Amino acid sequence: MQMRVAGKSIIGSREEQQDAYYTAFSDNAAFAVVCDGMGGTEGGAAASKTAVSMLRRLYEEKKPSEPYPDFFLGAIDILDESVVKLRGQDGAACSGTTIVAAAVDEGSLYWMAVGDSRLYIIRGCEIVQATRDHNYALTLGQWTAEELSTVRIYPGKHRADALISFIGIGGIRIYDINDTPFPLIAGDKVLLTTDGLTKTLGNDEIFAILKNNHISHALDILFADATKKADGIQDNTTCVLMQIDDGEDSYG
Repeated sequence: MQMRVAGKSIIGSREEQQDAYYTAFSDNAAFAVVCDGMGGTEGGAAASKTAVSMLRRLYEEKKPSEPYPDFFLGAIDILDESVVKLRGQDGAACSGTTIVAAAVDEGSLYWMAVGDSRLYIIRGCEIVQATRDHNYALTLGQWTAEELSTVRIYPGKHRADALISFIGIGGIRIYDINDTPFPLIAGDKVLLTTDGLTKTLGNDEIFAILKNNHISHALDILFADATKKADGIQDNTTCVLMQIDDGEDSYG
């Protein structure tokens, strides 16, 4: 099995880039994180960069024997505290960021997500969104009134896409971490993306592009189609794409 990884970020029609990402990979292992900052221009950029930088440091210090689910669970509180500390600094009083991270180790995929940045798995003729969007819409029908109150969400006062969990909220209660390793096979693709892509292109559109294009072209086409469809109001958009090959260049 051979890993290929590519990342790309565009500013879109925004005045500043508030997304950030990091990748590290070898022939048979990979690690990636994508963040989408929020909370004012300076605050959002500071939050995403801080979260990416901190998770990169934790990853570089990670002991090989530490299971990835444990690693991600421990990282969440550290990342949250790091972004909370930005409050009070110039422009960062309301800083926060979404995060989605993935690791491929010994042929298995692990992930962690907080917020509405997503992880997709593409295999054969199927695309699966492996993470949830941690927004108010998620709470409808899934959480009790008591649970809603613990995340300070009250019916009738929030848009469906308002986030109820993000890095910097100060005490994260809602997150996605897969405890069971997901085994990967040759031909699989894994996409990490901010909502700049998913609010513009639907899952079927994303799948069609990823299914029919090699990693060296897929991101360029995704961004071109998203920008065209956004019609001049494209958000910051960041994607990392992992591709699992059999060691030959015939796939794609």
